[in-house]
Order: sequence, then structure tokens, then C-alpha cells
Amino acid sequence: MKAILSKSTSHLSFLIMCAGSGVLFLSNILAKNFLSTQDYLSLSYIITITTILSSFALGGMEQLIIRFGTNDNNKITIDKTSSICIIAALITAILISPITINIIFPNSLSIVWIFLLTLSFCLALINYNISRIKSRFIEAQISSNAWKFALFSGVAACILWPSNDFENTLLSLIAGAAIFNIYLSIINIKSLTITRNQSSTLSTGLAFSFSLAIMTVLGTFDRVLAEKFSGPSLFTEYVYFSMILIYPFNMIASYIGFREAVIFKTNFSKNLIRQKAWKLLIKISFLFLLFGGCVYSLSSFINLKLTWLNMLLCYLLICTKCIYSIFSAVMGSRASASEIWKSNLFSAAAIIAISGIYFSLSQEVTLNSLLSLFIALWASRTIIFTYMVFSNENA
Repeated sequence: MKAILSKSTSHLSFLIMCAGSGVLFLSNILAKNFLSTQDYLSLSYIITITTILSSFALGGMEQLIIRFGTNDNNKITIDKTSSICIIAALITAILISPITINIIFPNSLSIVWIFLLTLSFCLALINYNISRIKSRFIEAQISSNAWKFALFSGVAACILWPSNDFENTLLSLIAGAAIFNIYLSIINIKSLTITRNQSSTLSTGLAFSFSLAIMTVLGTFDRVLAEKFSGPSLFTEYVYFSMILIYPFNMIASYIGFREAVIFKTNFSKNLIRQKAWKLLIKISFLFLLFGGCVYSLSSFINLKLTWLNMLLCYLLICTKCIYSIFSAVMGSRASASEIWKSNLFSAAAIIAISGIYFSLSQEVTLNSLLSLFIALWASRTIIFTYMVFSNENA
């Protein structure tokens, strides 16, 4: 009975994750086609800012909960240094994120709203990881995806009952979703017990922060470049394009990384990696052919500008990301701390070098040039991880 219940819970949590991604996908199509250009610009800013916060609000320090936290009958024990690191990251995020984001996107949201969103996503990240330790996966997914359902509700409400203040309507609903995380935080704090320090906590936390900073750049910096160098027009076009064609496959890549990390931890060989990579490439190619074909045929109906070059570059980017997810799973489950540091240092150097070449050669930032740049950036990280995995003699 327990096994059946556990399996049902696992499936339901996965469905909640899929539903969250689905409503975010649908929100973009509805907003683009039924709301004003200014309203969709506001939505693009909100999605971009929330994407950054949902991954890097705490600078990766929330991962210490998974690494060093233990669960005993829903009583969570965590070491003192981890607690201090997480609290310090929370305070730093609340103080710095609103100012930093406002500097990057000066025409987006007010500092007050960014402050509230930062606090909300910091709590969501903490609750998500504590719920995972407690094996409360449904609770974890609700905590992580509540803002997506709130955003969809806001978009639907503004279409059905047009509002002159779309941005504040949307943000009010997202802030309302934060109430769940505040309530969950109070419960989780009561279940926490602080123990003695772990000697490797700080170095591990910094390693998580460095790795997550690189992934945040790879995952969101394309939108920053579009907004800073080409203005609102390309920014909204790029956000819409990426949310329709790339975002669904990002979810697949994330799920692959999550699933394969468990497999590689106990069952690993270089031949197994090669087999999985080739099989995944074939499956992704088939899925993109189907999905991309449907999107292309409906592009005029959903107000999406597409060319065959767009589609080709998008396909190459998706394939690179999905193959990377295989090698990332291997590194995450088997690599030593020194190997993780080394791979991230090489990645940072590659990002700087490739970006330098791009800006020295590119006369203007376009949708296709951005796709080309990020294919090169993701490919460089994939090559580095591939080298690290295959050069490991213990594999």
C-alpha cells in the first residue's frame, strides 16, 4: 500500500510540474494574442525576472539543505554553518537583488515589487528543498510552481475583464501565491533543529553558487542581451519565441538530468553514456520535428514570426541542452569537488572568450545571432563536461 501511495505521489508531483510549465506556456500565447503590446512587454519582464529569481535568488545556498540536511520523522536537522549561509544569502538577496535587477532592467518593475518577488522566491527555494527532504514532493512542486498558476490566472482575468493596470494585477496575484510559502516557512522553521558545524559546508556552498551563477547566465542572459542592445521590440520577440519553442524542451532536459543522476550514481559506464546520448538525440529530433512542425504550421495563428533558419538554430540549441543534461547528471552524481570547480572555471573562461568574440564580430544583436551565441556557449559547457567525464579513469 505504501509503495502504491509513494508511486501515486511521485506521479502527481510530476503532473503538477508539467501543469505549471503548461500554464506558463499558455499564458504567453494568450497574452501575446489578446493583450496589448505594452502588457506583453510587462509580462516579458515579469517572466524574465522571476526566472532569474527562481534559480539564483539564494545564490545556490539552498542546496546545502539537500547536501547536509537530514530528516527524522519530519524533523529536519541541519548544521549551524549551513543555516548561517542560507540566512546570509536571504538577507543579501533582499538587500541587493532589487537594486541589481532595477539597474539591469530600469524600465521593468518598481523596486518594491522586485523586493516582494525576491522574498517570495527565496522562501519558495527554501521550502522546496525542505519539502524534498521530507519526501513531500507534492508540497515541493506546489511551492515551486504556485507563481505560474497565479500568473496564468492574472492573464486570464485581464483578458476576460480588461484592466488598465495589467502589471499590478499580475504582480498582486503572484504576491498572493507567496502567502502559501510564508505559511509553509512557518511550519518548516518549527521542524528545524540546528546541530554542530560541518567542516566542508562553506566551500560546498560556494561551489554551488559558482555553478548556479554560470547556469543562470546560460539560462537567462540571452534575454538581458536582447533587452539591453536591441530594446523592447527584440526583447518581447525573443521571449515569446523562446517560451514557445525552447521552454518545453528545457523542461524535458531538466527532467532527464533529475532522472539520470539517480541511475548514474549506481550504474555507470562510458558506453552507457554514449548509448543514452545517441538515443536521446534521436528522440529529441523526432519530438522537435513533430512539435516544431505543429508550431510552424500554426505560427501565423499564434502571432509567431518564424523562418527555417530560426527553426534550425532552435533545434541545434535544444539538442545541445539535452545532451548537456546527460553529462551534467554524471558530473552531479559522480564528480569530485575539485572536478566540479575545474569544469566551472573552464566554463566561465569559455563564456568570457566566446562572448568577447561575439561582440567583436557582431554588428547588431538579432534573434538569430543570439541563438548562435548561446549554441556556442552551451556547446562549450557540454564539451568541457564531456571531456571531464571521459577523461576520468575511474569511469
